Amino acid sequence: MKSLIIKAAKESGKLLMRRYGKIKYVREKDNKSYFTNVDLESEKLIISAIRKNFPGHNIISEESGNLNKKSEYTWYIDPLDGTHNYINNFPLFGVSIALAHKGSVKMGAINLPYFNEIYFAEKGRGAFLNGKMMGVSSQKNIKRAFVVTDLALRYYPEDKIRIIKKLKGKVYDLRVLGCAVYDYAMIARGSADAYITRYTNAWDMAAGALIVEEAGGKVTDFDGRRWSTNMSRFVSSNGKIHGQLLKVLK
Repeated sequence: MKSLIIKAAKESGKLLMRRYGKIKYVREKDNKSYFTNVDLESEKLIISAIRKNFPGHNIISEESGNLNKKSEYTWYIDPLDGTHNYINNFPLFGVSIALAHKGSVKMGAINLPYFNEIYFAEKGRGAFLNGKMMGVSSQKNIKRAFVVTDLALRYYPEDKIRIIKKLKGKVYDLRVLGCAVYDYAMIARGSADAYITRYTNAWDMAAGALIVEEAGGKVTDFDGRRWSTNMSRFVSSNGKIHGQLLKVLK
């Protein structure tokens, strides 16, 4: 399974880079977001690899939805996270693939192909960047925290503005990057101290949350409950400022 998930993430990343700046079409999905031919091509590549090796597994993917085989195993796929960045030739985009068993995510990979970076974690075995173990930052002071987010104002704008107002003066700085998998990767490698998202989907966070946790970080909902793929609001951090962040966000 490990070799499959890493190989699929790499092959999908190669496809994204071959198509980068060469999108054939952009289509509207739900009046608030878009998808491209590249999203569909990447998804087809990943799903084909999974079906070939594990035809009986469930698959939950952004573009195809839920392919329920009533299996104990479920794959979560985001074939192109940061589509709007990708459309505009903004290099923060990536691929996310995760595998869960009985509802618990056991393995996850993120590929940031523009930067040639593969992030991987297996539950209980640590997190790795291009094969080398990595860890979260050591920042303990929330006032010095570098926080990232992807608070797209198309969804729940008033609540997201409220979150930004709560963070004002409480953290050192905030960056809105528009790509969940990039955000998770930055927390896991220690380049940022926390990632806050008000609304997301299982395919956006399944791999990233595991990778952050295995890198020594912490991922919960806004009430401090440990993450699951059924949740949609998350605070992901190095763990050391987690409690402080939750208090600010109440």
